[in-house]
Amino acid sequence: MSEPSSPSRPLWLLDVDGVLNAATGSPDRSVWDDWQHGEAVAAGRVWPIWFSPTVCRRIERLHHEGVVEVRWLTTWEDDANAGLRELLGLPRLPVAGRAREVQAGNPGPHGFIGRTPPRPAPGWWKLAVARRVADPDPARPLIWTDDDLRYEEEALAWAQDRPGPRLLVAPQTHVGLTPVQLDAIEEFCRQPRRGTQQQPPGSG
Repeated sequence: MSEPSSPSRPLWLLDVDGVLNAATGSPDRSVWDDWQHGEAVAAGRVWPIWFSPTVCRRIERLHHEGVVEVRWLTTWEDDANAGLRELLGLPRLPVAGRAREVQAGNPGPHGFIGRTPPRPAPGWWKLAVARRVADPDPARPLIWTDDDLRYEEEALAWAQDRPGPRLLVAPQTHVGLTPVQLDAIEEFCRQPRRGTQQQPPGSG
């Protein structure tokens, strides 16, 4: 079980689609050789899920060891802690925030089927949530994994200005987290003050 929140322990804001769930019908087995397919329900709709159990086990291990505090920051919101986390084999994790708490209107659909690449836009609700949970302790190490980060210049600028160590990773949407990216995340979790890293838009 993870330890209580600690200012010295990194905070990991974890997205689902394009990070854990690869946006493809045919995942790249040169990245992970254990891809599995399943389904999960969000907002009353069934969504296809392509995931690597290796990725999920590694996140669960870091969480269980207490070296990082993992929170969902995803359009799945509370639905991430229902059938999705059970499919992925992840523990119940705190939800960092919800779109309705920081902005009016619809945050957009779950998933990525039929979605065109997003465009930078002011007022990204996830940035508002990230600020709300991270700004009270600006020196705390921060990890943020979200495929949309590559399009969100305001979010990148906010992270760049933070005094504490940070690691931002924007996976390729059709691949999700790669072994190299997971290695960087684990190293940062265990030694977050060794350096400051910011990978988008070239974290591919």
